[in-house]
Amino acid sequence: MALDLVGWNVVLDSDHADELSAFYEKLLGWTRFKGEEYTVLVNLEQTGTPTWLTIQQVDDYVPPVWPATPDEQQQMAHLDFHVQDVEEGVRYALSCGASISEYQYDDRWRVMIDPAGHPFCILPPIMPWL
Repeated sequence: MALDLVGWNVVLDSDHADELSAFYEKLLGWTRFKGEEYTVLVNLEQTGTPTWLTIQQVDDYVPPVWPATPDEQQQMAHLDFHVQDVEEGVRYALSCGASISEYQYDDRWRVMIDPAGHPFCILPPIMPWL
């Protein structure tokens, strides 16, 4: 048995939810729907099960530290974006306001940091384990 999904969502916390949602709106080209406590970005062009990303306002948000450091806020999740050209994807993410993580563990993809401190990766279309 499995869940009968009608969509799936990832929620990211931020103390500047409007700014972070603007970043992901530009990065992904998705449509932004602003709420009072959260903002939802939806891929309206997608067929099948919809995908969306929610940015939630958390006033006492503490950004994660990457890589993990003892006694510091740990990442709870990260996003992976598979693209046709990694370096082009990195350039575009930088132009949207991301930064490149000081720590890179594989030369096939890049770890990036969004404006709220969440790590995300820009990866090639097909990873070697697939």
